[in-house]
Amino acid sequence: MNPNAWLDLISPRLNDTWRGSWKSGTIEPGRYLHDHELVVVTEGSCRVQVERDYHELAIGTFLIIPPGIYHTTMTHHGGVGRSCFHFDWLRPAPTRRRLPSWIFHPARPRSGDIKRGPAFVPRRVRQGHFDPSGPILPLMERIFQRQATGSEQERATCHLLFAEVLYLLLWREGTRRPPGDRSTLLAYAVKELLDRTPENEMGIQALLATLGFSYAHLCRLFQAKFGISPVEYRNSARLERAADILRDPRRTIAEAAYTAGFNDPAYFSRMFRKRHGVSPSRARREGDALHRCNRRLF
Repeated sequence: MNPNAWLDLISPRLNDTWRGSWKSGTIEPGRYLHDHELVVVTEGSCRVQVERDYHELAIGTFLIIPPGIYHTTMTHHGGVGRSCFHFDWLRPAPTRRRLPSWIFHPARPRSGDIKRGPAFVPRRVRQGHFDPSGPILPLMERIFQRQATGSEQERATCHLLFAEVLYLLLWREGTRRPPGDRSTLLAYAVKELLDRTPENEMGIQALLATLGFSYAHLCRLFQAKFGISPVEYRNSARLERAADILRDPRRTIAEAAYTAGFNDPAYFSRMFRKRHGVSPSRARREGDALHRCNRRLF
């Protein structure tokens, strides 16, 4: 199973953002979240207690704290700089009631106000590392800037930037590519080859042989991915090309057939009627009538 597959299902919404620096020895009051909180350390170090677990964070580390769980932060010697993002994994239905970012102990949030993540999101507290010289910190800076001074449209895109931040932080490197990925890549390679050469005179078997796999294997992968065979796909593309050519009254039916890649006019006529529901000659007449109408209008 692909351990990164669940990331394709998230559609996060930012609820609140804040950042700052804290001096050595700072201990924050214990509190509970209504939503999830991503904590990213940008300088110094600290210790975060989440229930009975302790997490040591330094520059280049992050922690996602789930809602409804007691947590507090203790700053180490030298202080700490943090950027924090309160979010939901999925965008919830609009609500008029805005909840505070947290509830301080000993008060507890109401169970109905806790916004737990969907079932596909791993439940455990997530902690990890990232490269401070990579794209994550610049993306975070853009979020803060847009929320502070951006237009309404720019502020709305902060959800998208934050989704990218989560994806980069949580992606598990070094995982094996799931078996379906190679099959998908080969199916798209066949499609790309057919799209580039819709009118190629080379037989389709010889054309696909340039990919280095057997024709039968590539046909099975293509059929499984797109629901039709490579031959049907190329014929469909050719027939669309022929229909476009026939819109020009100066082009003959035979010319349309040969230009689109059909060497047998009778076969072309049968396939064209099956595809478009009319004969090539009728399609040409209708295209000619449309052409004359357009000339009168313009």
